[in-house]
Amino acid sequence: MIAVITGSTGLVGSLLLSKLLQDKATTQVISVTRKSLGLNNPKLKEVIVPDFANLMDHKDEMKGDIYFCALGTTIKTAGSKENFKKVDYDAVVNFGKVAEYHKAQSLTVVSANMANPKSAVFYNQIKGETEHALMDMQLNRLILLRPGLLIGERAEKRTGEKFAISLLDMLSPILPEKIEKTIATKIETLTTRMLKEGQNPAPKIKIINAVDI
Repeated sequence: MIAVITGSTGLVGSLLLSKLLQDKATTQVISVTRKSLGLNNPKLKEVIVPDFANLMDHKDEMKGDIYFCALGTTIKTAGSKENFKKVDYDAVVNFGKVAEYHKAQSLTVVSANMANPKSAVFYNQIKGETEHALMDMQLNRLILLRPGLLIGERAEKRTGEKFAISLLDMLSPILPEKIEKTIATKIETLTTRMLKEGQNPAPKIKIINAVDI
């Protein structure tokens, strides 16, 4: 089985990439990035695309069985709402088009808790619009995971996120499990679920909310 992954330089994607490279059922992993990962693994094939607006131009290099998208940024990192949308909407949808073109067995995408195209919150609105664009494609199977605040070691330090995680750690002993799972998602749990969902039969469209991850 050939897995194609994008977003493999990020918090979720890098861990998922590691799991895919270790997975016995996965014979090859095609990583789609803007720059080389600098990894040496016989199962790994890198496809370098400096501008993800041109992903379809490289579609023949990205032929696989199961596809995983862990792309995502923040408005602060992107620098503007326009640049944020280029990553969290345009790039994700373009990757979906590649999966659609190759008639992939599945496309598994990391979305966000409270994704809603009608949301007053720009972040949630774009995530919702992205989900709907993917749902409109002719994909064999689409799995959308909506995690809460991602818990894991980031290379990039986010002050607000660090504070929220510290607060959650303090409240964890008194919070009901369902509420805690809705608020935050461990990347170890998320990536394990992504791999499982991508490889196993599922409905044509499956949405997994944070409380169920």
